[in-house]
Amino acid sequence: MTEEQRKPHAGGMGWATCLADPRWDANEFVQNVGYALIGLVPLKMLDLSGTGEAELLSRAKAAAKTITEKGDIFQFQKDQLKKGKSSGVLSALVEAAAVLALNTPDTGVTFFAFHACFWEHEGCPRDRDR
Repeated sequence: MTEEQRKPHAGGMGWATCLADPRWDANEFVQNVGYALIGLVPLKMLDLSGTGEAELLSRAKAAAKTITEKGDIFQFQKDQLKKGKSSGVLSALVEAAAVLALNTPDTGVTFFAFHACFWEHEGCPRDRDR
């Protein structure tokens, strides 16, 4: 698809869903994170849609650093998190997914059981019968 043929999903704010995956059904933590991403990633895509490439790269690097350094705190927060202090990982996951979706117009981004895309693309789960 050429750049002039490319168009954002209706409403111009992107789209996100959780796909059928046994890991989704078996893990409440994954479900909760997935539901949060479904709601937050399209909003972040809308927020970042006019952002330049250099700024998106900087944001992606910062998100990756947070996820790498604090991912365990996020996943096992009951044991490691100081009361009342966020790890920042959910925000970093939202930011990373939004940046990836904006920069992969032909496929969107899929990880675990989560898919997000800003641009309409061939094979999009949104186009499948549910």
